[in-house]
Amino acid sequence: MQNCVPGQRPDNDAGYLEMMTAIVFMSGLSRQVVMGKWEGFLAAFQGFNIDEVASFTDVDVERLSQDTKIVRYKAKIRATVDNARQMQQIAGEYGSFGAWLRNMIDKEGIDPAAAEVAKRFKYISVQSATRYFYAVGED
Repeated sequence: MQNCVPGQRPDNDAGYLEMMTAIVFMSGLSRQVVMGKWEGFLAAFQGFNIDEVASFTDVDVERLSQDTKIVRYKAKIRATVDNARQMQQIAGEYGSFGAWLRNMIDKEGIDPAAAEVAKRFKYISVQSATRYFYAVGED
């Protein structure tokens, strides 16, 4: 992991996207498979820079679905792009995705916040949102 340390709050929104992407890709796959390709993920997703990933097109998704340096699961690749766009929108409204997330957890609690994240983000269930909160130090 480049932008975050599991269990600690990321320094920037790229860390939040990176950890969310890890949670998405680990769902249904072994952690070892995903982490074994993480350097490829970092390169493929521009270090998880939210603005860069949010600008990816269908051509980029198709290209990445052929990239052997990452897990080639097209729906999850597309979800990463969609999730970056959602984070970008939230950051535009609240200053940063991290600020929005912390505020929501503080005001509403873990369970309602997990439901909101599951509603807004692709390939994130309420259960995986709760794991995500732990992974980004928001438990």
